[in-house]
Amino acid sequence: MANAKDITGENHAFLMLGDTGSGKTTQFLTLPGKKFVYLFDPNASLSLRGYDVEYEAFLPENLNLSAKSLAKGKGDVSPGNNVSDVYRQWEEDFQSRLSDGFFNDFDVIGMDSATTFLDLIMDRILSINGRPGAWPNQDDYGPQMIAFTNVCRALLGLGKTIYMTGHLEMKQDNLTQRVFRKPMMTGRLSTKIPLLFSDIFVTECESTPDGMAYRIQTVPDRMTTTVRTSFKGLSPYEDVTLDFSKPLENQGLGRIWKDSYGVS
Repeated sequence: MANAKDITGENHAFLMLGDTGSGKTTQFLTLPGKKFVYLFDPNASLSLRGYDVEYEAFLPENLNLSAKSLAKGKGDVSPGNNVSDVYRQWEEDFQSRLSDGFFNDFDVIGMDSATTFLDLIMDRILSINGRPGAWPNQDDYGPQMIAFTNVCRALLGLGKTIYMTGHLEMKQDNLTQRVFRKPMMTGRLSTKIPLLFSDIFVTECESTPDGMAYRIQTVPDRMTTTVRTSFKGLSPYEDVTLDFSKPLENQGLGRIWKDSYGVS
């Protein structure tokens, strides 16, 4: 019989939420160990440039750029074949790496970002349904949600530290009229997906006389309830500003990780 006192807990599942430019991708660099990341944001590679991180990029391509009306059957005719295969290509790549044991050599697996990855899934679903570039119908969202949930479960099943970035959006509760900040995810995913992650932080940045200061919110507040951490003794807001003239693995989120496990 297993006993909780024997759990080391050194593999975490991080969901980093925040605005563009708030340091989500850069904090990935601070985590200790060998790192691999899937990139879905066109500018994400610039944050990783010059560092020892293996990556594979799957970016939007062959999109239908013609204008479409919400009225059925109305819209410009797009020249050529605009079927989006990027999600299918990623799926084949991921399954191949699983079969080959590729991930066994890595300590941290990243996904940057969930927001654009969800877009790739929807692009593929609309292509399958013969409506590339059209506005999604209600029955397009279910397959997207199932695919994304299964991807998250498969990643967490690797037994590695998982690092996923995402964005926040403002939502108003129809009953109480309260305004919340929630993950920018389809429907119930904004509630279901965070349940799979051990640590959900909100990244923030602000300008100071000394430059840009970065911090992460580690506990929920009235507006942002989707925040939690498995680390003990953290302040509600932790300073994760980086000095790029020093090794990043001793700073930011990596410093918090190392301090929690007594790693020098």
